[in-house]
Amino acid sequence: MMNDNARSLIVGATALVTGLCVGVGAGVLYAPHSGARTRRHLRSFAEDRVEDTVEIADKVIERGRRSMGV
Repeated sequence: MMNDNARSLIVGATALVTGLCVGVGAGVLYAPHSGARTRRHLRSFAEDRVEDTVEIADKVIERGRRSMGV
């Protein structure tokens, strides 16, 4: 059985994700560039975020290894 805090968290997370999806959809629909150019930009943006995430994960793993003496 869920308590009020868990239910509030789920409702809040659902609202956040829904708002994000609506915002992205509206942004794509009203984008000032063509679909192909927008897709290239989004792909490039996503690839950059993946690279950033991998770099951060590598740093965290390395820091964890150093702190454990591995």
